[in-house]
Amino acid sequence: MATRDYYNVLDVPRDASQDDIKKAYRALARRWHPDKNEGDAEAAQRFKDINEAYRTLSDADKRKRYDRLGPLYREDGRPPRPEDVNEVVTSMFGGLFRRRGNERGDDLRYTVSLTLEEVATGVDKSIVVPRRIACRTCGGVGAVPEARKDCEVCGGTGKAKGTRLFRSSCYHCDGRGFTAESSCETCGGDGRVSLDDTLVVKVPPGVAAGQKLKLAGKGDASRGEGEAGDLYVIVSVADHDLFRRRGEDILVDLPLAFDELALGADVVVPTLDGTTTIRIPPGSEPRKVLRLGGRGLPRVGRSGRGDLHLQIVLELPTSLDELQVQAVRALAASLPPEAHPKRAAFRRAVEARNA
Repeated sequence: MATRDYYNVLDVPRDASQDDIKKAYRALARRWHPDKNEGDAEAAQRFKDINEAYRTLSDADKRKRYDRLGPLYREDGRPPRPEDVNEVVTSMFGGLFRRRGNERGDDLRYTVSLTLEEVATGVDKSIVVPRRIACRTCGGVGAVPEARKDCEVCGGTGKAKGTRLFRSSCYHCDGRGFTAESSCETCGGDGRVSLDDTLVVKVPPGVAAGQKLKLAGKGDASRGEGEAGDLYVIVSVADHDLFRRRGEDILVDLPLAFDELALGADVVVPTLDGTTTIRIPPGSEPRKVLRLGGRGLPRVGRSGRGDLHLQIVLELPTSLDELQVQAVRALAASLPPEAHPKRAAFRRAVEARNA
């Protein structure tokens, strides 16, 4: 589709003659030719736009079709698609009265890594974000006042003449209303400078991995007087050596020895804010889960906290010496069958299958 007003690109009226169009093209092509602007990406794009406009307006049939279709014109002659029509309508209502130089700055994304303890309490996290801010030397316009002059094409208004089906910013001054005889030395004419900005992110308690925190106006500055973009901070939560997260609950594997399970014990266990002592009941079995209510993570947007779940894991001794082996065997031999009711039931079931 035609994304720019070709008459505005060549700075000719809509009733311009073919001679006027050719003269305008030659003058602009000489000014923006890549050989005269080596390494200048903006000049290369303008040269491309100028050639695109001239190819259409210098051909009588293409020009008629362009005058009829406007932004729906396609150089290949194909009819506009429904999505092309939607795009043009969106552009008309979203940017009809907005000058290009005042468009909003880009949004930025930054990932911040948190510990589970920081998630539990919330934290003011200091981050360093590479972003662009408005140049203080030129006020963000790319040229100091003494180097500016009103755009000859739009007369300083920043708006293009002609159809309103295209964005109304002047192509030749990017909607700023002026051209610069020389660029600002500080920003090189971009109107912005890059820096590593130190910002503080207020992370609320209970945030989840992947959650976005918005810092309004902390993205890139716009080129001109438009609003700055926003910064979206993406939360990442580091793995913990003790805790696993399940929503608002915290899971912990609790390794215990045989005697602690058989006889019961008082055991010190970790929590998000320190430690606490719990009582292991005698005869506790592996995989049993003990729950400490309200010792998990805060519930975002609600009162209260999740729970801390401790799953018992039986840890058997390893590398026993001969004396210890004999002690274990003596203990096993001393225990009656009813000391292991599940094992006895298992044996009876197996024997019944073989009967």
